[in-house]
Amino acid sequence: MTQSLPELQAEAGRIHWLHGALNEIARVRAEEGNAQAFRFMQARAMVVGQRRIELSMRIAELERVDG
Repeated sequence: MTQSLPELQAEAGRIHWLHGALNEIARVRAEEGNAQAFRFMQARAMVVGQRRIELSMRIAELERVDG
């Protein structure tokens, strides 16, 4: 399914928010001393971070084509 530039930018915004939230939860879990929860949340944040990179690359491609 092909997404338009505005759709990709909206998704990137949601992914950015999610990435920040996951990292914040991981930080809190670490401060609480819950290493297992910290590692789990960090792993999820890494997956979401990869998606952020993929979206950023796709957006850059579309901006070059449209620009």
